[in-house]
Amino acid sequence: MKAVKWYAPRDMRLVEIPIPTPKPEEALIRIESTGVCGSDMHYYVDGRIGKTIMTEPLILGHEYAGIVEAVGPEADSTLIGKRVAVEPGIPCLRCEYCLKGHYNVCTSLQFPGGPPNDGALCEYIAVHAAFCFPVPDAITPAEAAMIEPLAVALHTIELAHLKPGETVAILGLGPIGLLTAQVAKVAGAKQVIGTDLLEYRVAGAAKYGVDSAVNVSDADTVDAVMEATAGRGVDVAIDCARSTDTPALACRVARPAGRCVLTGISGEEYGQFPVDIARRKELTVTWCRRFRFNFPTAIDLVATGRVDVKSLITHSFPLEKALDAFELVSHAADGVLKASVDQ
Repeated sequence: MKAVKWYAPRDMRLVEIPIPTPKPEEALIRIESTGVCGSDMHYYVDGRIGKTIMTEPLILGHEYAGIVEAVGPEADSTLIGKRVAVEPGIPCLRCEYCLKGHYNVCTSLQFPGGPPNDGALCEYIAVHAAFCFPVPDAITPAEAAMIEPLAVALHTIELAHLKPGETVAILGLGPIGLLTAQVAKVAGAKQVIGTDLLEYRVAGAAKYGVDSAVNVSDADTVDAVMEATAGRGVDVAIDCARSTDTPALACRVARPAGRCVLTGISGEEYGQFPVDIARRKELTVTWCRRFRFNFPTAIDLVATGRVDVKSLITHSFPLEKALDAFELVSHAADGVLKASVDQ
């Protein structure tokens, strides 16, 4: 089968590899669509996320969907022929964290598209069938691949303990930020304030539930949020950017006794944190690690039209042009929000 492998920063090549054989508990999926994620960019451009370093050629990609073509003898045979959105991280299901429901922090979790596990920029993949979620026929392959980032947004809002009528600031208006804005509105947020460095994201944010958006390439983030909230700050500040600066900014724009959820991945192992500000405000600060049990709700939100993922998919490329998709996203060119690799 065809696959696209990373060999070095900005060096990905089309190769031929064997079609995998599913293990007893696995499903064999013919991949239809793979989204290009912001976290993929760290591997693509830098070859690392924090201390996780790429040392060997690897297939990237973890936002994917496709058709189940076969299953192992211990897997659910009713999945065969169905389009599924796939929850990518496969935990051990036996450790303390898995048994307590926190399988997203399983220390033995296997995640595709990061060392040492190949990802979904290929024609077929074998994955634990329990993490394959059938989607309604009306959901397209590219939309089904968007269930994964939507699940991140759902988990983010869960961690925020958002109450109806509260105010929210979202720092970073890429796909995760815009999905989080939509989920915040579904959860009853009264006011969503968004910030970004790219004007085209700021200009289009209103379509996704952002009440006021600010280009912070020429404005101060804290001043903008304080002005929008009459100096109070927001009940919930959410970092959805790929920056070492935004966690501190989230703490600064949150009101006293407010909450911060840090979802963005800077790519660095360490970063600065405003300990004095967070302490004096008695902030609740939570990091988001992907998702937990969020795929069924994400599918329902898309199927019922309560969250728009379709219009976030601005560009589509064939597998053979995956390098072009990654270059586009890495340069934030041509108004890209989400690029998908479709087969």
